[in-house]
Amino acid sequence: MPTIIACLIAGICLAGFVTIWFSTVYKELSLTRNSLYDLEVQLRLHEKMYIQAKDGPNGKAAASMFETSRMLCFEAAKSYNRILNKPMNRIPAMIMGFRAVVEENKKVNSGMR
Repeated sequence: MPTIIACLIAGICLAGFVTIWFSTVYKELSLTRNSLYDLEVQLRLHEKMYIQAKDGPNGKAAASMFETSRMLCFEAAKSYNRILNKPMNRIPAMIMGFRAVVEENKKVNSGMR
């Protein structure tokens, strides 16, 4: 009888640990991924603005905003992948379906400079 109680207590503790572990990883990765998606939307917006204004008087300002947005998006992707590859985050992230994103640090439009 004491063995059954000990196993039951150990099982409850293990289930609690795994639940807290997975929920913490999910919260951290979800916040970072949502931030990355928001920055990607902002990047596309600035890209459209740059394409429209590149030959006009506001071309340099639009190019600067687009470049800044591109760098922010790249840094957010690096941060997300770094968090995803932490040893404590790998197993829960893989099980919950979080995948690495491609970091692009190249010019999207070759006519920028």
